[in-house]
Amino acid sequence: MPLPILLDTDVGTDVDDAIAIALLLASPELDPLAITTVSGDVNLRARIAKKLLVLGGRDAVPVAAGVRQPMSPARSFLWLGHEGKGIIDGDEPLPLAPQHGVDLLTETVRRAHPQVVTIGPLSNFAAAIKQEPSVTKAIPRLTIMGGSVDVTPDVPPVEYNLGSDAEAAQLVLSAGIPTTLVPLDVTLRVYLTRAHLAQLRASRSRLVQAVCDAIEIWAPIHAEFFGATRHFDPDTVAFLHDPLALTVVFERSFVTFERRRLRPAIVDGAFRFVPDADASEIEVAVGVDAPRFVAFLLQRLLQLP
Repeated sequence: MPLPILLDTDVGTDVDDAIAIALLLASPELDPLAITTVSGDVNLRARIAKKLLVLGGRDAVPVAAGVRQPMSPARSFLWLGHEGKGIIDGDEPLPLAPQHGVDLLTETVRRAHPQVVTIGPLSNFAAAIKQEPSVTKAIPRLTIMGGSVDVTPDVPPVEYNLGSDAEAAQLVLSAGIPTTLVPLDVTLRVYLTRAHLAQLRASRSRLVQAVCDAIEIWAPIHAEFFGATRHFDPDTVAFLHDPLALTVVFERSFVTFERRRLRPAIVDGAFRFVPDADASEIEVAVGVDAPRFVAFLLQRLLQLP
């Protein structure tokens, strides 16, 4: 039986969310029940997600726009202006669910007890917990792409998904939900190159071609963000943060894990994981077989009709 899953995403900025949605539709192990979007122009993000579902033949999956702003007015979300390019054509009609994303999240979790995967800021989830605390007991496992745990000189100590709404991240990660964390220090090891993009371009899938278009738009923006780091290869067109986090829900052989006692904290205004012997255990990804994972991802995407 496929695992029921709810995906919460800030699709539209970094292309890895779109790649993750394509992988979701290419994975028969998963049954997507709903997608919710978070941060900034959530309606546009929701329309992007819906278009990807339409291209993948799964337009019945409901998509709802959620929380626009971080919990603290002192914080802000990233918006670069290219969102939707390569995927959405103008004002094409893309019907969204009538309810707010937080309500769809809450209703789906309480009704179906799905696996929940968050690949954006945790603002929707924090709002759902504040609105209906019982959601924390209805989730068998929460998988989060976010945070930095084993920080090195080439890994930013503050990761965007958890850092952009640190108060939401602290609330969610303190709620006692069984959690698997796939942090930035691991996801930076998995990426697509121009050669991989050329392989995907051979696909006849409309969904894969739209994702390729979005990668082409993202690649130069991505290079500006990461080009100054010591080990950035200009041949890299996209990191695979979110696809890796999604994959560990149903295929764990690519990743090694440790259970660590980490306390979610805000230190000098920034979100951090602080080692603490009294903290609850979190399952943390600490290693990845990058070549094997990338080969798996390409194989899955190239099987899409």
